[in-house]
Amino acid sequence: MVDMAMEEGGSNESCGSRVNENTTSPGSVLQGRQQQQRMQQKLEVYNEILRRLKETNHEEANLPGFDDHLWTHFNRLPARYALDVNVERAEDVLMHKRLLHLAHDPANRPAIEVRLVQVHPTSDDNSADFILPDSPSKEAAQRKSVHPPPAFGSSPNLEALALEANKFDDQDGDNSVHANSKFFKPMHEITFSSDDRPKLLSQLTSVLAHIGLNIQEAHAFSTLDGYSLDVFVVDGWPYETVNNHQETEQLRTALEKEVIKIEAIP
Repeated sequence: MVDMAMEEGGSNESCGSRVNENTTSPGSVLQGRQQQQRMQQKLEVYNEILRRLKETNHEEANLPGFDDHLWTHFNRLPARYALDVNVERAEDVLMHKRLLHLAHDPANRPAIEVRLVQVHPTSDDNSADFILPDSPSKEAAQRKSVHPPPAFGSSPNLEALALEANKFDDQDGDNSVHANSKFFKPMHEITFSSDDRPKLLSQLTSVLAHIGLNIQEAHAFSTLDGYSLDVFVVDGWPYETVNNHQETEQLRTALEKEVIKIEAIP
């Protein structure tokens, strides 16, 4: 099951959709309010990300003009990006900003970032390991996480997948092996950035399938200036482990070999 969230950065207005300048329809008023609300939400997320980066004294956040550059990043992306991104992972926003910048050079397309992530599973009422959203047990479980959560949170299908893996681990009986991953399922998050063009998303999903990856969640965004940011959470990499980053680099190498083929397509 794939949870696909896609939204274009701009909007196309047909002649028939325009409202006469002397009239204001209820629909246009509602649309204006919704746009204003989305802009306010985007601004709130921007301020929170900026605050977190400043508080951690991040090197890039101390550069002249950083505030404006960060706002430009948010403003070129659709409102869904700001609403979905995990504000507790402010560094992820900088990674997305960096990839979009790299994509300006055709030699870098698509720019790729690969990392291990871990998803905290929710539990059903019949599970002995049921954890309330804000319980101390959840906080303890999060501290055990070896890898960060996905950049855009996790949807119910990802959480259910992690829960199913935990049940399998419990049945396996090897508590020492799974001690650090009991509440988390390691998966890979793959982020691509390139110029926005037709069929790019389908080409990227074909690449992932070709090397044996299963897409569990995907988020695709188009910028106002013609670039794309596509984020996939996948499993199925045969060398997937909790601690070994060497396998992650092998996955990156495999992806780079495959995406060269799609970049060669006119």
